[in-house]
Amino acid sequence: VIMMAPKGPGHTVRGEYELQLKLDFDKKNIVWDDVPVPMKSRHAISESTRGNLMLEKSNFLTLQCGFEFHYHHIGSGPCILFLHGSGTGASGMTNFRGNYQSFVDQGFSVLIPDLPGYGFSSKPDDVVYSMDFFNEKLIGLLDALNIDDVSIVGNSLGGALALGMAINTPDRVKKLILMAPGGLEDQSEYNNMPGIKKLLGDFLGGPMNSEKIEGLLKLFPYDPTIVTQEMIEDRLEILPLMNQQVLATMQIPNLTKRLHEIQAPILSIWGLDDQFIPIKGLATLQMNCQNIRTISFNKCGHWVMIEKANEFNAYCVNFLQNS
Repeated sequence: VIMMAPKGPGHTVRGEYELQLKLDFDKKNIVWDDVPVPMKSRHAISESTRGNLMLEKSNFLTLQCGFEFHYHHIGSGPCILFLHGSGTGASGMTNFRGNYQSFVDQGFSVLIPDLPGYGFSSKPDDVVYSMDFFNEKLIGLLDALNIDDVSIVGNSLGGALALGMAINTPDRVKKLILMAPGGLEDQSEYNNMPGIKKLLGDFLGGPMNSEKIEGLLKLFPYDPTIVTQEMIEDRLEILPLMNQQVLATMQIPNLTKRLHEIQAPILSIWGLDDQFIPIKGLATLQMNCQNIRTISFNKCGHWVMIEKANEFNAYCVNFLQNS
């Protein structure tokens, strides 16, 4: 299914979804109609959760294999690749809207894709979402855009993919900035974390609604009051486009034994009250990586780039410019 930006009044975004979306640009009304299309997604949204579309679309690029990426490419200068985390309704901009401009202002270009299975990028339902699958597509995106190497900012799933790229394609990775990355434990460890339990239980266990989205999002930060209605509506916009395949089949290996292979300098930033990624991963990185500095925040959860945005942006830019 190829998603294109709406082109005018009454345009219908169609695909293998349980919902079709009609946009009336003159009245700026959003109308959701149930469409009885058989597929794996079960995430129809009730009337009470249907709000205004908020996430901006940017660029679409189809790889030779047929996979279509949605991405933002902003600024000029050395390229910083932002890789977002997993979760219901996740996308590049839902993770990094409050960060990228600080990098652009300091002379970097930023590339913010929606990962396979997320956002407005393709969501194949006949593949296993392994680390190799994700990174093969990301390397394909870099090749298509003629980008030889990048520094990577990766959160959670995106951090695991960044580690994998640094290990398997070291010539493409200059520096790593990791926020509570996955790939440092066996899957059973992650499945015992409160946030992961709720994420998998809610998304794979039945229809989603705004209350479930809000409850899940409030587990990400230390202070749940930072979760705004805008954040909830961003996720609700993406939710009908998702299917269960990405979370049901995701396979991220434990990379601990290969961390010593990474040559790129690493900045690791953690919130000590993370409910999604075990905090012992911080020590795992410190003990196994060759060139790493770490920064941690107490009273901070899984969203350090959102919860501590100003400090995060400053630390990252300084690391990229001076380390």
